[in-house]
Formats: sequence, structure tokens, C-alpha cells
Amino acid sequence: MKTAVCMKYVPVIARMRFDYEARTIIREGVPSEVNPFDLLGLVRAVELKTAPGDEVVVVTMGPPGAAEGLTNCLALGADRGMLVTDRALAGSDTLATSRALALALAREGADLIICGRNSTDGETGQVGPEVAELMGLPHVSHVRRLELNQDRSAAIVERITDEGFQTLECPLPAVICVTEGVAPELFPNRQQMEEGAAKPVEEVSCAQLSDDTSQFGAEGSPTWVNEIRLVEPNRLGVTLQEMTPEDAARQVADSVRERLAALRQAQGDSGGNQGDGDGNQDDAGGNQGEGGAETLPRYPGVSERSVWVVAENTRNGLAHVTFEMLGKARELTAVTRSEVVAVVIAHGGEAHSSGLAAAGADRVLVLDNSGLGRDGAFAPVSSRAVGRALAGAVERETPYAILFASTADGRDLAARLAARLSLGLTGDAIDLEIDDVGRLVQLKPALGGNVVAPILSKTLPNLVTLRPGLLTPAVAELGASAVVEHLPAASPTDGADGGGDVRLVSEEFQEDTEGLELARARVVVGLGMGVGEESVAGLQELARSIGASVATTRDVVHAGWLPQQLQVGISGRTIAPVVYIAVGIRGAFNHTVGLQRAGIIIAVNQNRRATIFRSADFGVVGSWQEYLAPLIEELRPVLAGLG
Repeated sequence: MKTAVCMKYVPVIARMRFDYEARTIIREGVPSEVNPFDLLGLVRAVELKTAPGDEVVVVTMGPPGAAEGLTNCLALGADRGMLVTDRALAGSDTLATSRALALALAREGADLIICGRNSTDGETGQVGPEVAELMGLPHVSHVRRLELNQDRSAAIVERITDEGFQTLECPLPAVICVTEGVAPELFPNRQQMEEGAAKPVEEVSCAQLSDDTSQFGAEGSPTWVNEIRLVEPNRLGVTLQEMTPEDAARQVADSVRERLAALRQAQGDSGGNQGDGDGNQDDAGGNQGEGGAETLPRYPGVSERSVWVVAENTRNGLAHVTFEMLGKARELTAVTRSEVVAVVIAHGGEAHSSGLAAAGADRVLVLDNSGLGRDGAFAPVSSRAVGRALAGAVERETPYAILFASTADGRDLAARLAARLSLGLTGDAIDLEIDDVGRLVQLKPALGGNVVAPILSKTLPNLVTLRPGLLTPAVAELGASAVVEHLPAASPTDGADGGGDVRLVSEEFQEDTEGLELARARVVVGLGMGVGEESVAGLQELARSIGASVATTRDVVHAGWLPQQLQVGISGRTIAPVVYIAVGIRGAFNHTVGLQRAGIIIAVNQNRRATIFRSADFGVVGSWQEYLAPLIEELRPVLAGLG
């Protein structure tokens, strides 16, 4: 059995800096490492070697220096490596990258292809599903357990979802994207590194992959980054140092009290208005919504330049992010003067039509996936059958944009659709706008949210996944109605690439009480690596004493100190507490991007150069063991009224 592992050699994100004057990312002197999720996949691939003829080959794309990452993988048990390197690859977006990797992997004819869930420098998780679609293979992402059946003809996996986990059977060959828990985190010693350096590595150029090199690099990339924007900080940036814990606590508490009063005043003055009046409502009549609030215009029946929203389903109905996306779609169609279309992938999806219409949909497309799977069974949203059916509808109508949620299902389906139709895809955007020439500008954060990368696409429709919790639903129009249509379903064997697809074996829903509590919390205490594992339980109790929920960072979750449900950031939740107290948190952008809607951020860190102070309203420089308890006591009466 041959297993191919896709590896990315990424910069150590914590070491990256930004030149705010030149508006450039400073990469000089920043070391690189094997992407942690790819490393877990490599370890699991080696563990699956049981027969003498089994082989593990590691494939990476990048400059010559990426060979160092291959050596690390070879040291951990891979048999050989392949480096796809060429100047023509410069400027590749995820689709151009996926094309190069798919062609390289096709040369190997592997039985199993393993990718990490996402790369730490991109966090979008698009390459694995796009490679699978380009190769005509099934895939499963967010896999925490990977086994093979008895005759090694299929993978049996556990996939983490936003509500629990699924057990799936995936016929081989296939692409499996793995996450924490799939294998132990291992690092090679010096002897292993010497042995790895002696193993063969093949270098492959673009010309060896295809005669058409225009499909690679910037030329072959449907998306590009426009001039990055420096976001003017909206934090006060007050830093207190060389003060006694008691004096610092009193000053912060007094300032927070004043800041809360100012925030309440600002909210009262805003009057709850939606937007800034740029919605082109001049000829729409300004319908009255619930409570008499003015609503955005509708253009039912105008399918040209329509905006589609792929609804996110839960066992309790439509997820709130669906209504957030519909609200943004209504803002966009006020400019495009076209209809909003909601796509529901579910049996009996037409039952949601009234709620979707009230939230902004003019038309509802229902894709019944209950009979699309193997042997007429239910087909998961990430299956090839669902992707084919949605692609058929998109090709028939060519909307202006399609919005997906940045969830396990949304990311997978968007990536497969992008690869199938050769479309640009922006992952984990925080907002959308239309520029003066009618292009959709997809705003993606970087470096703590102080930098925003505006991403544009050369192709239509624009595809984008949007982070939950950052957008505002439209004013509800309870009397609105929507036209309901049913999409024709592609059978599991439709098309030249018909064949293997995933099969749902079982699904388990887990009550995410901690996560739900965190999402609603008015006061949150964030715990970082700086607190130490031994202090976590005590700090949780301290947080409870002021009615606060606990949040954390990716590193803490990886270390096993706190559960993933409490992770905030790019690969976690977005939260909007009134007050957030960061304790021992470094402040890397992959955490602070989840705090953009927090009212007041207070940071306690003994490192005066910690990045978190740039994202805080009030920062206390000092040991949390000395400064936190007095701070909590002074804040207790201030926070009492926020519960």
C-alpha cells in the first residue's frame, strides 16, 4: 500500500512581524517548520505501514528551502520525498497550489493521500478538498481517527463536526485531512535527522507536471490580494507598568467603568440603525420590517448577478450564521439590484422557506440529499454527490456570489465546488463589500486583525466562506415569502468521474454547553500558555466567581489543558463579550481575530512586548500571580451589572 502525505513548510507564525509604516509583512529571520497538522498526518501514515511493501512518500510544494521540511518527515519514517519547486509557482493561490499537487500526486498513484486539516499560515483548509475534487476522489476532513478496513479497501474515520462527530466509510483511493488526536506529536532526534537526510528526494518542475504551465502560479490563480489595508486600531492601548498591583487594579477598574458608560452612550445614540445608508434604497420603497425598522430593498425574480447563501443546518434547525449571511447578501444585492437565493441541503428543506424569506431570501433552492448517497442512502454535505448537484445548479445560473459558512461542512463544500468549476475561493472572510467597478471585495484578516487583506477574484461566481458571529442579520420581514424550487439531484455515478463516495456510518451529537455558554457570555476570562497547566483549574474557579466564562487559545487546546469548545480565534470561535480579560496570552493574530467584536479588552502579561497589548484597551505589565487577584476584586462591582 502506498500512502502520500502532503506537507507544507510554513513560517513560525509567532515570529512574524509587520511594518506598519511600509505596510509589509517582515519575513526576514523568521524560521520555518513542518505544518503541525501535516506532521500528525505523517506520523499516522507511518503507523499504518504494516506490510514489507508499504511505502510512505511525502510531497511538498515550495522553494528549495522546503527540502528541510522533507528531511524532518523522512527522519520520522517516510521512505522518500518529492519537492515540487519552480519559479513559475510564485503567487499561487489555493486552487493553483491544488492543481500542482494533484498532478504531482497523480504521478504516484497512491492508495491513500493524507493532508493536514489546514496550514497554520492560511487556516482555510481548502487544498485537501480541492486536490480530491481535481483528482476525482472522495475526501473526508477534520479527521481525528483514521483506520483501514480489513482488506484495506476503505478508510474508516471519525470526523469532527460543529455538533459532535461522524463515523464515515470512505473507499480508497481517497484524500483524508487530519486534525488533533489522529496521532501523537513526534519530533526527530539527531540520529533520525541524519538518517532522513540520506533518503531520496525528487525535485519536480512545472514542465514535468504539465505542458500548460499557465495553470500554475499567479497566472493560474483565480484570486489575488489587493493592496493590504492597515486597520486603524479601535482599542485605547493604555499600558500600565511599574505600578503596584493595587494601584494598577484601581486605575483599570475606574477606566473600565468610564469606558462602559461611553459604550452605552454610543449604543444609545446609534438608535440601532442598520448600515450607513449606502444601500441604494432610492427606488425600493423602503419596506417596513419588524418593529417598524426600515428594511433593505428586494429584487425578486432578478436572477442576473444574484447572491446565493448556502444555509447551514443543525439538528435544531438553521444555524444563526445562515441569517448573518442572508443579512450580508441583502446588503450586496442592494448594490447588484438582484435577488437573494438561499440553498438548503436537507430532506424537507422547504419547511425553512418562511424563515428564510423573512431573513432576506427571495428564492429557496432545496437539494434533497437523503437519497444521494451510496445505495440511495443519505449523502453527507461534503460528499461528491452533493458537490456535483450544487455545481450543476451553479453552472445553469452563474450567480454573482455564493456565500458559505466557515464551518466543517461549509469549507468542504465550497472547496470542492471551487475546484470542480475552476473558481476562486476566499476562506474565513470577515466582511464583504462591492467596489466602484462592481467587484466583490472579500476581506480577510491577518496579524491580529490590524491588517486586512482585500481578496478579489477573476472568476464568477465569487465563492467565499464567512466566519460566524461577525455579521448582522437583516431586519426580519415576517410577511415576506419566497419561491421554492427543488434542485435536480446528481446520482452517485453521474458523470465521467462517477464512483467512490463517502458513506455515513453513524453520527453522534454532543451537547456543547461550554461553547454555548461562551458564545453568550458578557464577561470572559481568556487563559493562555503563560498561566501554566497547574493554574488552569484555580483560574476557572476565579472566573466563575465573577460570573465569567473561560476561553483559551489554540496552543492551550493543543497542550490538552482545556477543551476545543473554548478555543477562540481563526480555528475556533468568534466571541463578543462586553469585557474580555486576557491572562498570560501572547496575542497572536490567530487568537485576537476572534475578539474583534469584544467591547473592552484587558490584558495581563509580564512580557511588556507581548502582542496582546496592541489589541487591548488596558494592559497591565506584570506577573498575573501578583496582579490578577487585585484586578478581579476591583472589577467585581463594575462587572456585576453585566450578567
